Formats: sequence, C-alpha cells, structure tokens
Amino acid sequence: MSEKNTMKERFKQSFTNRKFKQGAYSSLITTIVVVVILIANMIVSELDLKVDVSSEKLYTLTDATKDFVKDVDHDITIYYIAESGNEVTMIKRIVDKYNNLSDNVKVVTKDPVLYPKFTSQYVDASTEVADNSIIVVDETNGRSKYIPYSDMLIQSMDYYSYSTTVTGIDVEGQITSAIQYVVSEDLPTMYAVQGHGEAEISTTLASYLTKQNVNQETLNTLSAESIPEDCSFLLLNGPVYDYTDDETEMIMDYLKNGGKAIILPNYMVSTEDMPNFNSILNYYGVSLVDSYVIEGDSNYHMSQMPTYLIPEISSHDITNDVKSDKKPVVVPATKGIEIMADVRSTLTIEELLNTSDKAYAKTDINSQVYDQEDTDVAGPFSLGVAITETIDDVETKVVVYASNYLLDESMISYAQLGNTDLILSTINWMADVSVETLAIPTKTFDDSYVTLSSAQSNSWSVFVILIIPGAFILTGVVVWLRRRKR
Repeated sequence: MSEKNTMKERFKQSFTNRKFKQGAYSSLITTIVVVVILIANMIVSELDLKVDVSSEKLYTLTDATKDFVKDVDHDITIYYIAESGNEVTMIKRIVDKYNNLSDNVKVVTKDPVLYPKFTSQYVDASTEVADNSIIVVDETNGRSKYIPYSDMLIQSMDYYSYSTTVTGIDVEGQITSAIQYVVSEDLPTMYAVQGHGEAEISTTLASYLTKQNVNQETLNTLSAESIPEDCSFLLLNGPVYDYTDDETEMIMDYLKNGGKAIILPNYMVSTEDMPNFNSILNYYGVSLVDSYVIEGDSNYHMSQMPTYLIPEISSHDITNDVKSDKKPVVVPATKGIEIMADVRSTLTIEELLNTSDKAYAKTDINSQVYDQEDTDVAGPFSLGVAITETIDDVETKVVVYASNYLLDESMISYAQLGNTDLILSTINWMADVSVETLAIPTKTFDDSYVTLSSAQSNSWSVFVILIIPGAFILTGVVVWLRRRKR
C-alpha cells in the first residue's frame, strides 16, 4: 500500500476512533449547554425574571402595591424622566416593575434632551425637573403628581464632615403614593389639636402620613370657633394641660355629630389635673388608670425594660395586618385603659391591645421600685380600644391608645416594630375615603435589628451560651470515647 493511501486511511480512522467520538460528544454537549444558557438569558431578559436576593428586597414590589394597583380602574402613565445613558439602574428597575402589574398602568421613559418641553404640561414652569425624576399621570381624570429624584433617596447627614450619605430608597413608596393621590378625589385631613403642650408628630410619622396622602393641619381649639368642616379626624396627642369648658364642648359637639378622633394621653399627667380631657373619654365608656403600667410577665415587655410593654394584639380591622405580619407593637411609658362598667347600649367598645394578667399600675409615679407593691392596681389593662357609636345613622369613631409615646420617633423609626403600621391602619379604619390609603415603608441599606421580649432574650442567651457549646463538648466526648475503644 502506498504511503499516500496509508495517510488517507489513518485520516478516515481518526473520525471513527474512540477519542474522536468522545471529543465530538463533549463538543455537542457543550454546544447544547451554551445554546440553552443563551435561550434562558433571552427569556429572563424578556420576562424580567430576575431574582431579588437583597435582604431588604430592594427591587421587589410589596404585595400591598401589587394588590392596590391591580384594583385601579383609571388609565395611569408613569413617566420616567431620564436622559439616555444617565438612568439610575436601581430606580429604573423598580419603575419598570409597574409595567407588569395591570393593563391600566404603563411606564414611559422620556428623555428631557429629546423632549425638552414635555414636563411643562405637568410641572410648574419655575420647577426644575431633575434627571431620574418621575411624573405620575391619571389619563382618566387629568390629575398628575411630580416626584423629584431627591424624594426617592433616603439620606443622612454626617455633621462632622457636613456630607450626606444615601442610606436607603423610597421609589416604590413614592410611586404608589402618587398613584393613590391622582386616582383619589377625596383625601383625608387630620387636624392635630395644639395649645395644651401636645407632643409633636415625629418626622418619620409625618413622612408616612404624607405618603399616605393624609393632609396634615393643626388646630388651636382655644381660638377656633368650631372644628373645620373638612376635618376627617382629630388627633389629641398627649396634652399636658386641660381643655377649657368651651374647647371640650366644641370637641364633644364634633364627635356627637359623626366626628372621629385618635386620643393618646400623657402618662406623666395626673387624671385629677385633666377633668375635661377625661370627661371626653368617660363619655365614650373608658377611663384611665392614674398611674403608669409595669408588665410582670417577661413575655410581654422588652428585655430588662418592664415599662416598655409588648401587648397582646386582638383581632380587629385595625390590627389584623399588624397581627398577620407578626410585628410586635411596643407601648412605652403607658397608662392603663379600663372599660367602664355602665356604658350606654349605643356604644361598642373593642379592645385592640392588652397587657397580661400579671401587669400592674404603680400608684406612686415617683416610685423607684419595679416590683408590685400592696398599693399598686392589679391588671390586666387595655392599652388600645376602638369605640363606635351610631345614632340616627350618624356614626362616631374614637380610638384611644394608652400612651402618646406609642407614636414617638424612637418607636416609629424602627421598621421591624408594628407601631407605624398600627397608626396607619387606624387612620384607614377611621377615615372615610373612596380609595384605601397605604404607605409603603422605605427600604434601607442599613442593618436591621430584631426586637425580643425579656423571655425570648433569656431563652436565646441560654441557647447560645449553654446549649450550643454543650452540644460541641458532648460531640467531642462521644468521638473521643469511640476512638479510644478502637
């Protein structure tokens, strides 16, 4: 056989030998895997099937937003104002999520360079629209709301370097709030009574109320002639000084004619010094224990802090969401609420928050002893009640919480607590509006913390300090004994 024929035969055999078949098989499998990956990426990109692995779910819309937007029957356009190439990825990804929620909602990107006069039809000419801002437009009724880029960033100030740092985002909260605003013709108005040393509304709570589209006004009842007609509900937030007879009569007239109020006393003030304030509560079937409450059951107060109560939450339209989310409500420095024995039949009083049976109220407010004394008032107590009264088809609603510190900044600013959700749910229950209002919490980049009761804290301490090390020691002993027997 010639050398040429031998080379040809070897070449043919190279395509049929085992090595070639194995290589061809490997190449085929590799090609198939690459094609599958490419197709999968195309599908994921087309359907936006990204997985949000951030602890705060920064790129995931809440169920509250999804449920709300699905029920919107107006045609909504969300205009994302951003120059091509200058989009903020974090904002754009969240905005684009709204495209898939409802056929009535669409997202449109507008480049201000290509459309320099577009925003002038929705925003005042004196307002400079920043890049990456948003305009939400209700095409059905023509209403619109502008969301500046800065309002979607949560920033903190470093007072040493005078520099700001972005610590979180509020894109979803602002957009959902804007949609609620443009579709709602009737928004609630809260009047906070002033002139009696009332506590100021915390900055965080005020921002939540703004997102919830609650108009916030103040009312000095001493100089006012009547409660304004547009008042959806009054806020009596921890007055230190009592109302005059005329103020009390004004508030009572308002409530008797279908008014609504959220009332929070100040635990530092004696009921003896507030006869008119307490007469309002008494008229609606409740009274205050004239002392502060201490929780004797470690399962119902914060660790080592028996005056920071974690009450049991009863089922009610106000509390159901907080209860289902399993968020603890913390009520610090609180009086106790007692339902009066003899109330008129037209009143319905429902408990919202309750202490344990081991709670007691200190009769001496200056006492330095936490243990229960003979003179203390034994519990349990209510820490929150919802009161309704309907006469001749006129309904009055009053919610009483036992401490104005329930709304303190130190309580409201912690997202893991249910205090904010509780007060917002209270407003939803109380305010008669055509569209239920909601405020989506901000999403922070900071670490979050877990709130434990005293009993839980002790249990975890035992688990971490004794059980885990004990398990390792026992395992080591067992292994050592087995090796020794060998």
